[in-house]
Amino acid sequence: MWATPRVRARHLTFLLLPLLLAGGCEPVQQPEGFPLPSAVRLTGPFTPVVDLRADVNRDGVVDLADDEGEDSWRAERGAIFLANIDDDEGICPFSLSPRTLGDDQLSVCNDARDAEVNGEEDLEDLARLRIAPWPEAPDYAVGSVTVLGPAAQKVRLFKKFGDTYSSQRNPSQLFLTAAQLRRGMELAIEANDIVRDPSMWDGFADVRLTINRSRNRLSDTEFQDIVRLRVAPVVMFHHLSPAESVFVSKVADDLDAARFRKDLRATLTGAERPVSLFELEVEDLWTQDFLEPAYMSMPAPGGAQHVIQVNYRAPFVIAPEKDAALRVAGRMAFRLRGRNQAAVQQYEPGMSEESQTLNSFGNTEVIPPYEKDGVTYPLGRLFRGRGPDTRPDFQPDPSFTRLLEAQGVQPPVYVDTSWLNVSHVDETFSFLPANTPRGWVVLMADPALARRMLMDLQAQGHGDAKLFTGLTWGFERPAELTVSEVLDNAGVMDASALAALEIDTQRAILQEETGLTDAEIIRVPFLFQEVTGGLSALQPAMLNLLAVSATQVIAPEPHGPLVDGKDPFKTHFEEALAAYGIRVHWSDVWSPYHIGGGQVHCATNSAREVPATKWWEGGR
Repeated sequence: MWATPRVRARHLTFLLLPLLLAGGCEPVQQPEGFPLPSAVRLTGPFTPVVDLRADVNRDGVVDLADDEGEDSWRAERGAIFLANIDDDEGICPFSLSPRTLGDDQLSVCNDARDAEVNGEEDLEDLARLRIAPWPEAPDYAVGSVTVLGPAAQKVRLFKKFGDTYSSQRNPSQLFLTAAQLRRGMELAIEANDIVRDPSMWDGFADVRLTINRSRNRLSDTEFQDIVRLRVAPVVMFHHLSPAESVFVSKVADDLDAARFRKDLRATLTGAERPVSLFELEVEDLWTQDFLEPAYMSMPAPGGAQHVIQVNYRAPFVIAPEKDAALRVAGRMAFRLRGRNQAAVQQYEPGMSEESQTLNSFGNTEVIPPYEKDGVTYPLGRLFRGRGPDTRPDFQPDPSFTRLLEAQGVQPPVYVDTSWLNVSHVDETFSFLPANTPRGWVVLMADPALARRMLMDLQAQGHGDAKLFTGLTWGFERPAELTVSEVLDNAGVMDASALAALEIDTQRAILQEETGLTDAEIIRVPFLFQEVTGGLSALQPAMLNLLAVSATQVIAPEPHGPLVDGKDPFKTHFEEALAAYGIRVHWSDVWSPYHIGGGQVHCATNSAREVPATKWWEGGR
């Protein structure tokens, strides 16, 4: 059968090339689908259009403006892509039982687990690359797009065919035929993970387009173009962003916890801007501790951000010296996985059992955005507790610490929390939005102030006024104490004095790192007591609260002494926050939370509105 005129012409061209073109000769391997007689050799000038584009200017579109500085990455310019680790089609299995589905099995299921684009929603999570057309590309031209270096193990490329995208056997390399080079190509790119350890992968991906005369010359460097992309870091929320969703554990058969959830729901739904409440079916009171909402984002058209929410699972290991099982409630991070909802698990076995409390997320908060000495932190900084350097056995999980620090955009500030029974930073500090030049204030525990307030009450003749009226510490142990009894309790006074010294050290570090003035610190009065393992709040710690918005918080009822029908501790706190336009809703969390070592913040968690500030503008 005769070949079509197009094929006959192509054959003729190849046969005439040695006669028509001057210069050196090169052996050629023709692209797949068009065998070339071995006797034919190609020669002549070769000046291809080699132009690979990414969204370098971050406007959400790949266009002609995306060229300058494409091979570098800086605050002003540089392409971005996402770790495609959500579950857009909702096909990942879940079980709360590790016996049904192991932790490692649970954690690896996501949209990047395969080489498929799983629907239109999944496609939205992929960044685009474009190869400019080379209309005059000869039939013997071939191209390749390759991810270089360590990123090759973390990045997958897809090539567009019609309305679909597909990957090839090697997901970090694609080949292009001459026909594809002529018309130009659209590619898509995803990462299969976030950055966890910069020594293994720093999050940057250099993608190289190479055009050659044949497949056997793919190592040529003369005709190539490189773009540099960075995978989006995971960013944790600060309290300047209003809450959008609040989580609380639905602990069965606990009437007090049920009353707290009912009050919480009523307060959130009745807020000026209603907030959704999700009750998680786990037998673990401390929702703040076993997971932490965060997010990652890349540019979208119109100046928007395309966001994937990321829920961290706490690297908290139960009985690490035995079976090293992760805290079961932390699996709820994967229960929340779905469209634009991802989950991340990272932990290192072998840490001491005592140190596991540092791995709870009540021990990782976010200092809101600020500038100091010309250095800006537009997304704030992480605020974490740890043990002193003299206690290497009492430190947070080092692999998870590497992961947090590797995100780069919220460099942590560390303080010593080893003196506390629970050892969490949310026991002594909290941050709230405020109408100040800085935009926020800090709440700081002040046991010395609490002592002075009680002494003033005693001096005013209220020494018999009772704290904790009608309450118990559990097992019918009465909690009631008069003002005078508290002041006469040497153990409470000594514990509170020690706490004051330790908190002052934490304050000094925070002020040194942020430039906070004393006027920007709201001192929150409550005393401490000594319990097994360290110090703990005697009175409910009012600063351990849920920041709902810029105008409302939900704080623990302090159960202080009543004087003329008013609790001076509540009055002090309400007045301090009212100065910044913040209203306080009081919630009774004495049982089971306060007597269990936590308050409102410990009992809840919140996913917040993604800040308008884009992480890539921060210079990190």
